[in-house]
Amino acid sequence: MTDTTVTDTGTGYGRGPSSHDARLTEVGPGTPMGEALRRYWHPIASSTALTSDVPHRARLLGENLIVFRDGQGRPGVVFERCAHRGSSLFFGRIEEDGIRCCYHGWKFDVQGHCVEQACELDGGRRRNLARQPWYPVEERYGLVFVYMGPPELKPPLPRFDSLEPLEEGESYFSSWLVPGAEVVGLEQDFNWLQIFENAVDPVHASWLHSNHSGFQFQGTGTTGFPESYYDPSTVAERVTYHRTDHGVKYIQRYQDKKGPDGELVDIDWSVELQLPNIICLPDFIRVTPDARHDMLIWVVPVDDTHHRLVFSIRSADPSRRESFVFGIKQNGKDGWLLTDEERQRFPGDFEAQWSQGPITQHSEETLAPSDKGVVMLRRMLRTMMDDVEAGRNPLGVGTTGEPVRHVEAGVFIRREAGDDVLNPTAADTAAGA
Repeated sequence: MTDTTVTDTGTGYGRGPSSHDARLTEVGPGTPMGEALRRYWHPIASSTALTSDVPHRARLLGENLIVFRDGQGRPGVVFERCAHRGSSLFFGRIEEDGIRCCYHGWKFDVQGHCVEQACELDGGRRRNLARQPWYPVEERYGLVFVYMGPPELKPPLPRFDSLEPLEEGESYFSSWLVPGAEVVGLEQDFNWLQIFENAVDPVHASWLHSNHSGFQFQGTGTTGFPESYYDPSTVAERVTYHRTDHGVKYIQRYQDKKGPDGELVDIDWSVELQLPNIICLPDFIRVTPDARHDMLIWVVPVDDTHHRLVFSIRSADPSRRESFVFGIKQNGKDGWLLTDEERQRFPGDFEAQWSQGPITQHSEETLAPSDKGVVMLRRMLRTMMDDVEAGRNPLGVGTTGEPVRHVEAGVFIRREAGDDVLNPTAADTAAGA
């Protein structure tokens, strides 16, 4: 017999429809986030992997693009649909001075000029009237960058002090050692913000990558983190969050025997997120105190429900790339080799973020104090969109000079108690964080 004197609470009955935050997540042309992101340069391909062999599809910010390198070695980015009759230039042929459509032989250079119409008299007497939509590109740090915003507002391609200058024997590594991801990066089928926010959520490592799924960072217990780093009962008091000149960072303190003579010292592990989509992540395998920061990761939105990860590593050691690409194991395996049962029992970042859905339902979230970094990041992204809508330059974008961005990430030994060896910026102090 059912007891009708007690009413159940907290059930799912009567919940209204859930929704995502469209302003933060949707990236197509004309959307607030899409227009803000178009004010920045984005990596679209690895320079070393992009050869003059075949063109490559590279959907970006909801637009279907083709990236290629012509016979002269020049990179180009154009719309996928040919300006003639709409055939895909993915099936085009790379030639000395451009890309030629497979359908009627129209050829376009890296700026979309039609240089020949194979089936027209004299190579096309009016070919100058045809123009394949294109975007400006530049190469730096082993990557091909594209700018998709208003031409009159094109900023200089930024530089980063952590990636230059190259020292003797060093080079840039920017190509994934994963089949299908070598040229345009590693694509994943969920919204870009879900993985970007993950990088400013250090608390998840104290559960997902350790207490739930076993220690997944392969340096743990050898040259990586001590087990005390993952203590979920103390992580909240060991992490602080700060504004920087270009975004937000967290500093996580722990103790390890990594002093000059092997003594126990206080370590600051710092990760910075720079707007709009850059993760400044130290080497989480070697975890070497006071080593020069050497890697940037871009979370490039493909569309509303897909993104690609693109990286550049400055190193003299090729194994540095391998330790990044293969440095996290689930049940001792790389993530793409897991069975469905192993994924359920030993989930990692992908399972946690992918399972949030193609776009997470923000209306269903219940945020906690440990989500402070996520909240700070979302506020900064909203300010970025507000600035663009008001006709102002978003954070980190200028129209003159060649700015060098300072990267506030790394692994540092605290020399004196209470000393912030990362030297808080003016933005830090102003934010009171």
